[in-house]
Order: sequence, then structure tokens, then C-alpha cells
Amino acid sequence: MLKAEQMRTLPEYFNKISDPRRAAGRRHSLSNVLAIAAGAVLSGARGYKAIGQWAQDLSQRARACFNCRYVNGHYEVPSRTVLRDVLMRVEPLQLDHALSAWNAQFAGDDQALAIDGKTLRNACDANGHRTQILGVVGHQTGRCHTQQKVGTIAVGDGQKAKQTNEIGMAPTVLDHVEIGGKTITADALLTQRQLADYLRARGAHYVFTVKGNQKGLEKAIQEVFAQRGAPDYLEPPAVQHGRFEQRAIWTSTALNDYLAKEKLFPGVGQVFLIERERIDKKTGQDRGKKEVVCGITSHQPDTADAQALLAYNRGHWRIENSCHWALDWNYDEDRCNIRSGHGPENMSALRRLALGLIRANSRDSIAATMQHLARLPHLVLDYLRLHGHSASPPASGNA
Repeated sequence: MLKAEQMRTLPEYFNKISDPRRAAGRRHSLSNVLAIAAGAVLSGARGYKAIGQWAQDLSQRARACFNCRYVNGHYEVPSRTVLRDVLMRVEPLQLDHALSAWNAQFAGDDQALAIDGKTLRNACDANGHRTQILGVVGHQTGRCHTQQKVGTIAVGDGQKAKQTNEIGMAPTVLDHVEIGGKTITADALLTQRQLADYLRARGAHYVFTVKGNQKGLEKAIQEVFAQRGAPDYLEPPAVQHGRFEQRAIWTSTALNDYLAKEKLFPGVGQVFLIERERIDKKTGQDRGKKEVVCGITSHQPDTADAQALLAYNRGHWRIENSCHWALDWNYDEDRCNIRSGHGPENMSALRRLALGLIRANSRDSIAATMQHLARLPHLVLDYLRLHGHSASPPASGNA
């Protein structure tokens, strides 16, 4: 039985978004336009034209559930031009907040979050810069908690805009997520002192990968494990992607005092080293070849043992498999030519919403579920909780 809060429909969350269009000549409400766009993307629509076609194919009953405009005895849907105009102009941050708040009702609680960026290769702005989206994805659910375009941030009392990259953008993105008591994972690019301080100040733990951009830290970790013995945890062998894989992890607290004294990295609870061995299942190639990765965490041994740290490290790559790869495979996002206005980031937000909804409601693959929803649009109403919320036709027959 859904709670009262969970009975709220997606358009109700869209009502909080500021409408960028002028009031004169506005025929379709912003919530109606955005809800239809979300439904179309959920069904696999990749661009404005596909969204417009999906809207035109909606039955009168489905249009009523979307609360479309009622004119001369039938419901009208927004045109492709209107859909495109809204998605290009609506404020991405407001849309992201609305989508995150609604999607959070139907997904489980994530105890660990992965933060990572994705470049939209074909979405170039007027200066030739590719659009880059920095997102936060849950380890357990694969749901995108929030996302923002990497670009500029406001600094100082005058809120002056400053150009930045993923490193500077990370705290701004995480500001909109409740991270207290959670563990944040990141790759080597975001293994930064400033981010570590920010996370600890907000009551969150970190698990970072350490590579060449932190040479002193990487060298210190390698020296600790130079004469390593038996691993603290050895993962059972597994067959994945046509190869046998096995991982081992070593942990140590020996560097804690040194790193604090030398101010090499704040809040360190442990350092670790992961060794992965792969063997091709058919050919037996790469036998004995091992990959080594160093890492650092604020977790003490009593809050995260070796097995838990290995799980955090492996869970981080869920953002690649369950989000980035899924976006490219199912929406061909890297080759999408949408590039004007806020279109790239707003379309990306709707795609990530769709992936989260499908994972929360379907046991089938994402591609198969999208095909099913495209054949049976009334199921989209179930996903968006729109059944039973249709508007009654105006008594006059006009609007």
C-alpha cells in the first residue's frame, strides 16, 4: 500500500519549477509538458522529434491522465516545438531537484554513493566545449540522486560566476544530497584534500582511489604494502565477461599518523591495496597478470573491514555500468546531437530518471522494458503514478 506522499504524481513535483515562458500565448502547463517528455523518454524516445511523435500517438484517455488541455471535445498534447522550447529553457537545477525528490520515493536507501562525470561527446556549446555532467549514483539501487553540468559556480558574496571542472564542482553537486552517515566513492581525479575535508565536515565517509595525481600519497601506500603477506580478504573466484577474476585486498593503519603529521591527506582511517588477477576463460591468456590499485578511506577498521572496502571499490564502478553504459547503450547519448540551451542536461536528467524508474519497477532488462512500454503506453501511466489522476472535461467543452 502506497503512503499518501507516494500517491503524489510526477506533475505535482513539476509545479514547483519556474516556467521560463511568457504568460501570453501559453496553452500547455509546464507540468504537463515535462510529464509527457518524461513519459516519452521512459518509453525510449531519444530526441525532441521522438518525444513529439510519442505525444501525438497518445490516446484520449492517456492524454486525460496527463492532464492535457481540453479543447472542443478532445484533449490536445503539446507540439514538438513546445516540447523542445521547454526542455531547452527550463532551469536544469530546478528540474533535477523535482526529479530527484519524486524518484526517491520508490527506490531503496543507498548507503554508499558514487560520484563521477560523463561527457556528452556530441553536445558542444557555441565555444566548442563538450557538455559534461557530474552525477551521484547509488551503489545499491543504481539510481541517480542528482546531477549538474560542469561549468561555472558562484563564488563570493557577489555570487560571481567562476569557471571550474569536476574537482571544483563536486561539493556543489553534493550540496543537494543528504550524505550524512553515507560513504562517498570517487575515482582518482576526485581524490582531493578539499573534497575529503568537505565530506568529513558533513558527516560522510570517503573511499578514494589513489593514482599518479597524488604521487606522494601513492608512493607511501605502495611502500607500506611492498612486502605484503597473505591478503586480509580474498574474494572467491568469479566468471565474468568471459574470464575468471579474483581480487585480494590488504589494509593498514600504519600511515594514519604520518599522513596527518605531514598533512598529505585529511581524516585518513586506513589505506588499502587491491590486486586483481584475470584469466581468459577460453584461451587462458593473461594467466599470472595482475593489476594493482591503491586506495584511501576515512573508515576505521571497526566501521569498514577489508571485505567492506573491497565492496565499496567495486560498487563505485556501478556508475559506469548501471548509468553511463546504460545511457549510451539504450539512448545512444554520446551521439545525441541535442546541444542548444539547457537541452543536453535536461534530456540527460530525464534519461537518468527513466533508468531509475525501470530498475525500481521492472525485473526485465532496460532495453526490453523500454520496448514493452513503447508498445503499451498505458503502462507508462503506472510508472509515473498517473492512473486515477485524470482531469474531468470542462463542462463547457472548451478551455
